[in-house]
Amino acid sequence: MIRRLPAALCCICMGIGFLGSLGSLLPLMSVAEQNLGLDLLYRLRGAEKPPADVVVVAIDRESAKAMNLPAAPAKWPRVLHARLLEQITNQGAAVVAFDLIFHEPQPSTNDQTLAAAMHRAGNVILTQPIDRQAMPIAGRDREAVTQVHIARMVSAIPMLADAALAQAPFPLPKVPIKLNQYWNFSPGSGDVPTLPVVALHTFARAAFDDFLALLTRVEPLAGSLLQDSAAGEIDARRMIATIRPLYLLFQKDPTLADRMLAELQNHPQSGMNPPRTDKLVRVFIGLYGAGSSSYLNLYGPPGSITTISYHRLLHLGASDATGQEKTLPPLKGKAVFVGQTESDWFKANDGFYTSFTQESGMDIAGVEIAATAFANLLEEKAVHPLSPMALMLLLFGWGVAGTLISLHFSTAVSASGLVMVNCLYFGLAYVRFKAGGIWYPLVMPVLVQTPAAFIAGLIWKYRKANTERRNIRKAFGYFLPDDVVGRLAANVKDLRAGGQVLYSICLITDAESYTPLSEDMDPQSLTRFMNSYYEAIFKPIKANQGLVLQVVGDSVLAIWAAPQPQSALKAAACKAAMEITEAVRQFNARPGEHELPTRIGMHAGEILLGNIGAMDHFEYRPVGDIVNTASRLEGLNKYLGTSMLASEEAFNPGKDYLTRSVGRFVFKGKSHPVRVHEILPGHGPSREQQVAVCGVFASGLQAFEHQQWDDAEKYLDQALQKDENDGPSQFYRKLCREYRQAPPGNDWDGTVYLHKK
Repeated sequence: MIRRLPAALCCICMGIGFLGSLGSLLPLMSVAEQNLGLDLLYRLRGAEKPPADVVVVAIDRESAKAMNLPAAPAKWPRVLHARLLEQITNQGAAVVAFDLIFHEPQPSTNDQTLAAAMHRAGNVILTQPIDRQAMPIAGRDREAVTQVHIARMVSAIPMLADAALAQAPFPLPKVPIKLNQYWNFSPGSGDVPTLPVVALHTFARAAFDDFLALLTRVEPLAGSLLQDSAAGEIDARRMIATIRPLYLLFQKDPTLADRMLAELQNHPQSGMNPPRTDKLVRVFIGLYGAGSSSYLNLYGPPGSITTISYHRLLHLGASDATGQEKTLPPLKGKAVFVGQTESDWFKANDGFYTSFTQESGMDIAGVEIAATAFANLLEEKAVHPLSPMALMLLLFGWGVAGTLISLHFSTAVSASGLVMVNCLYFGLAYVRFKAGGIWYPLVMPVLVQTPAAFIAGLIWKYRKANTERRNIRKAFGYFLPDDVVGRLAANVKDLRAGGQVLYSICLITDAESYTPLSEDMDPQSLTRFMNSYYEAIFKPIKANQGLVLQVVGDSVLAIWAAPQPQSALKAAACKAAMEITEAVRQFNARPGEHELPTRIGMHAGEILLGNIGAMDHFEYRPVGDIVNTASRLEGLNKYLGTSMLASEEAFNPGKDYLTRSVGRFVFKGKSHPVRVHEILPGHGPSREQQVAVCGVFASGLQAFEHQQWDDAEKYLDQALQKDENDGPSQFYRKLCREYRQAPPGNDWDGTVYLHKK
């Protein structure tokens, strides 16, 4: 058991550890972590201030009403967009991204005016929708056997597509879960860069040459791939054209980003470039090293990004009804995203359910998601989940540690410890998330592994306690009756209970010649010998439903107890006494073994049976005169030359044995006489002789009790002639001679008073 215990503990700990590390790979657990764990971190962190470099121009209900326009933004005259773009360009915005669809023409004047404004701005990016179609593939029988899903990007009308700096898709999932991720590069469309990525390159085009120069130093082979990236409209288009090849280059060599960061740190460019340029170079490195997708780091509820209503920006410089000129946040050097912002207006499906979705049902609009993704890239502030390896190691270690706490300490201490450890972990997860967007899992360690570890600890302790209880019961079973052990196991307070008054047959045995035997044998040999002797005595007692209560030296105390007197108890006790005699005879008949002739005394009456003692020592034993009288009866065997005596109260006639009355006795220190019977084996070749001796002895005892000394002695002599070793006959013949010399008196009733124990 000692060797198996650590193995069992190890298996439990590793099981809870693997539960976390392998469970984290399940898609269902990933969804739970996003919908519960990440959501909770957002709610605890609360809203954060977004960067001032990003502005959303809202196509909203207010603008449609103020300008008396239709609810559908696609039907708004594009000359308004041209005027809006001129306002933005005049303020010096770095990039303008339209989250609007321009794939259908409007009257030529509108389209031409907007195209001209785009040409003048030179920094406009249009959102490019993706048309996903399923095309059937026919088999030999010309029936469709499978489908191929094709993603086709829908371009704006040629006039606007040519005028814009670039077009880029921004696909987002529309499924009933929280939106937490977005694509930097759309894998379903050939790894093309998405709207936030293209906007970032346009916004930070001044630092792109330095980024390429650093890349060429770290990876010279990239030089042939990337050339001519000077500032200007044409070069800006070429810069955007290099985004996808750059991404593929970084995907081919995952170490490239780390090597570039190391080179930038070892050979900083801050001496030649402004600090902002070095920062933007790091932003480019982080973008390409992040992979195809990133987790959004939301700034707050809808409207957290600085938002200007469309009509307010369009009429910038005009006076309101009070004559005060309207003022709005400046747009110089900023990234401006134009699109519908109210998710419950017109295109209801343009809103996305996030951790900051309001109770009113207002989701964050797609244009604000694009602006948020751009801001995350610019600030290098995306949410960063742990790497798969780090996540698995964390959850495995968490499971092992939590299970060890639960298994090692008591239930109360382990519960408190697990709560404390979880609070510390929760605090660490919150601090790391708030400071750097590091996302530690919460659902698996806190809601799955911790309860599993605690439950495993409870089950282990329950099984261990049951095993220990069984061992204790088994151990106590050697010393106490089973029902007593059961009561103590259920409630140890029963140990100090006063006990129970019962009717009982007490049987006491004592071995002759034990003292010289103990002097002649060494302790180990004596112990082995006595254990064999006790086994011979215990078996008949237990076989007849008796309880062995005490073993002192060579003496054994057993009882048969019941709430009320029962003749069955007497029969069982007498039967056990006969079987003890036979068992001892066989024990003594073993060749080469010492002999221990055994005497038995039995008495019946009321006893108090219970735990007797004080302070830190208790014994389960009977208390009452019955026990003392049974001991005196056992001792009387020495005077009468018998081996088995029972009082009138414990005596029970039986067919399997002979009995005879051997007189009435008052033991030393007592005042009440006890009628005593001898129990003799009732089978064997000497049965007729025993019956004859008992008959003659009965006549002699009757004459003795009537003070007829001569008649009594005559009958006793006849009994001794039949059996010269008959102890009771020898005892009373001697008394007859004594009483003839000193008669006991006329009022004597035949009771023999013993002056020795």
